Amino acid sequence: MSETREKRLYGLVLILVVAVALMGGFALYASYMKPQLFASPSSPEQKTISVSGTGTVSMSPDIGWFTASVVIQAATAALAEGQNNDAMSKVVSALKNAGIAEKDMQTIEFSLNPIYQDSKEPGKPPTLVGYSARHTIQVTVNDVTTVGKMIDLAISNGANELGGIYFGLSAAKLQQARSEAISLAVKDADSEARTIANAMGVTLVAPVSVSFGYYYAPAPSNFRAAAEQAPVMPGQLQYTVNIQIAYAFS
Repeated sequence: MSETREKRLYGLVLILVVAVALMGGFALYASYMKPQLFASPSSPEQKTISVSGTGTVSMSPDIGWFTASVVIQAATAALAEGQNNDAMSKVVSALKNAGIAEKDMQTIEFSLNPIYQDSKEPGKPPTLVGYSARHTIQVTVNDVTTVGKMIDLAISNGANELGGIYFGLSAAKLQQARSEAISLAVKDADSEARTIANAMGVTLVAPVSVSFGYYYAPAPSNFRAAAEQAPVMPGQLQYTVNIQIAYAFS
């Protein structure tokens, strides 16, 4: 190969290398360029009618619960605790024999506290005179008709304090109440929306948003210990749903 031809070939290779480098640099620069943002044409604001509806369902409770306590006072802490344990064991055993499952009895409070008596002489500290042990259990009764019987069993077997009685709905019945209340609330909201639309002379298109809340509370019952079985009356419970719906109209 002649010297002239060799120089031309070398020059072509050099030009090719430079061109490739420039193209690579441009590609790298383009990769760092911020993307172009193009504003899309804005859609017209949707016209809506917002209403609320309420649905309330009344049901008879099918579950009840109450609290029963054993409170024992004794000269020493060990004696108070031991006597309390014996008494509460008797209460629990009686309820088990009557059909209450162990999982439906739960300790919600246990305490052991000193008892002091104020001194009659000024300036002297109170005197320790004994200890008080308290054990409280919550009892769930799945047959609401036997709540009174279970309360009497607890009292007759050693419970000397009784808390409030409450009635509620089991999980299955609570779901039924929820479904029925939602259905009533939607019908109430739909009726109100159609009334407003007719008054405005417009046509409802479809609901575009929905939000709702619930209200359900177990019913308390007052009870006083009596020699005979307690006449417990569970009454009715209410489950309420409030719903807000926005309807598009044309």
